[in-house]
Amino acid sequence: MQLDYYAHSCFAVTDGTGRRILIDPYDPTVGYTMPNRPAEVTLVSHAHFDHDYLAAVPGRTRVLRGAGEHRFEGLTIQGFTADHDEEGGSRLGHITIFRLEVDGRSIVHLSDLQGPLTSEVQARLQGADILLIPCGGGGYTLGPREAADLVRTLRPRQVVPMHYRTPFLNRSRFPDLQPVDPFLQEFESRPLRESSLRLGDLAPEGPEIVALSHIF
Repeated sequence: MQLDYYAHSCFAVTDGTGRRILIDPYDPTVGYTMPNRPAEVTLVSHAHFDHDYLAAVPGRTRVLRGAGEHRFEGLTIQGFTADHDEEGGSRLGHITIFRLEVDGRSIVHLSDLQGPLTSEVQARLQGADILLIPCGGGGYTLGPREAADLVRTLRPRQVVPMHYRTPFLNRSRFPDLQPVDPFLQEFESRPLRESSLRLGDLAPEGPEIVALSHIF
């Protein structure tokens, strides 16, 4: 299994057969070039422009949205509904948190989580191999401290931060998003120049924080 980080909240997971699962492709107005990448499966956590840009996926792809269990040619993908904001979703709506089981490993993508998790959902997300967590705050997602607290609660083996400010981000669209550094300062982190994680790179016990470079 390989995990590639494109930018913002967009990742690709490639299993041992070469099959690709794309998560939350973003509109290029976010500030990053969106590569045209084919994918057998595309996951969309919610219908906002920075998570739902299907024009980035050439050819045919199976699009999965919403809560429930999705099974597709040996893949198991579970979706859990959560709040995009701290007001029960009344301001920004709701998101889908995805938990993927790929090659015997679990990956959790927290989308634009900002509201608290229910105890039931929290229990279903415990102990993932890789947790992809937003940490830029700014009124859109968990902030650095909230994200760090949730990492300590969910106890994944490895953590990849996402959805934070970089020099390339369109500041007019995300004026208050914070950089990744305040989140990384909550832990002993391992910044990588690489933009990929492979199965063999997983920490024996966690949580280990790995800041991946953007591909674009």
